[in-house]
Amino acid sequence: MFNAMRASGNSIINRVMSNANGIGESKREARVNSKIKGENGHKVSDKAHSIKEVQNMRSTTTQYINYIKENCSGKLSQNINAQSAKGFIISKLENGNWKGSTANTNISTMNKIVDNLQKDNIGLLTRNDIKKIKTEIKQDYNLSKIHVNRAYLDPKSIIEIMKNTIMSISATLQHEAGLRSDDAINSNKWTINKDNTITVSGSKGGIQYTTKPLNTKTIQRATEAKKMSYKANYGEYREALKEAVEQTNQRWNGTHGLRYNFAQERIEELKNNEYADDEAKGQTSLEMGHSRLDIVYNYL
Repeated sequence: MFNAMRASGNSIINRVMSNANGIGESKREARVNSKIKGENGHKVSDKAHSIKEVQNMRSTTTQYINYIKENCSGKLSQNINAQSAKGFIISKLENGNWKGSTANTNISTMNKIVDNLQKDNIGLLTRNDIKKIKTEIKQDYNLSKIHVNRAYLDPKSIIEIMKNTIMSISATLQHEAGLRSDDAINSNKWTINKDNTITVSGSKGGIQYTTKPLNTKTIQRATEAKKMSYKANYGEYREALKEAVEQTNQRWNGTHGLRYNFAQERIEELKNNEYADDEAKGQTSLEMGHSRLDIVYNYL
């Protein structure tokens, strides 16, 4: 019998995928025989019926389990709950990993992951938890294809409030260098270069990228954080930043909002230094660690 309490991350992932394997099975028949109903009240399958769906489910399950390992203490199975699921989903939205209709698809995948966890009594997460999370995050995050500008009106005032906390270096690097939050909270990813740039390794998709040259004060603070092996908990960083945003009476646009500020400010800076418009956007995109140069248009 599968022992959920002692299960490792890999064994949980493999168990979910074994339970969810619906390759070769009729999706229609699976729905007819299902006891599970979706948000619209119709019966839904708890299986992954295509190669693409299987790959997406394995990827999402693996990322969720890794998120728990990095951000929660205690037994892995006990941390498979509404709190960790909400933190995971928000981290994906704020880092720009999940956008618009893709976010909806992946949240639906979380429902199927829940169904297949429950077959072995793994964790405490339910479909109702995912439904509540989706309802809550709709207030702050765009789950449609319509683009929303998430830049803050006054990012410097937000960082000023955080100045006495070690996590202010993360907010500073997001604003001044355009780092993703996952990269900004983990100094193990940083290589600080002699020209005042920072090379970030192991970013989204395994990408390595190098920032624009930063001011001496920021580099000194980053160097000090690096010496301390600074690594913040994502949830704690998010809450500290959100509190600072609220104290400045600005709308909470997530940690990713500071990357919007960087992109818009950097493009204007480069254009003022006689870069052509496309050149400025391309350079900014590279400095933000994008695999495609055109992604920067989403920030404008």
